[in-house]
Amino acid sequence: MQDVEEKELEKRSVETRTILREVKETTEMELLRQIAGRLQGIEERLKAIEREIGKEVGEEILGDVDGKIIDFVKKNGKACAEDLQRAFNYRGKNAASARLNKLHSQGLLEKRQAGRRVYYFAK
Repeated sequence: MQDVEEKELEKRSVETRTILREVKETTEMELLRQIAGRLQGIEERLKAIEREIGKEVGEEILGDVDGKIIDFVKKNGKACAEDLQRAFNYRGKNAASARLNKLHSQGLLEKRQAGRRVYYFAK
């Protein structure tokens, strides 16, 4: 009789541990979901702040030529170094490419590569 009771007790103990483990895993997953949701909200707010700061910095730092380049990109929808070279009479593509890259690193232009060409788009 005692063996049956001990086996039943052990069985219930195993069931209890299994239930506790499942509850713990569920709780951990829910906490991870909550953390992920909060992180996503923080990332969105940070991006909005960066965009706002980028606008302020861009307005203060932009020189005449950079402003004209951004206007050129907006007007044409996109531009590559060769387009800039022709439009602004650069001697080579390197100078035009460097200027576009600088504007991209300041967060004022988006950059996408298509084959060997890199196109820049206004944000």
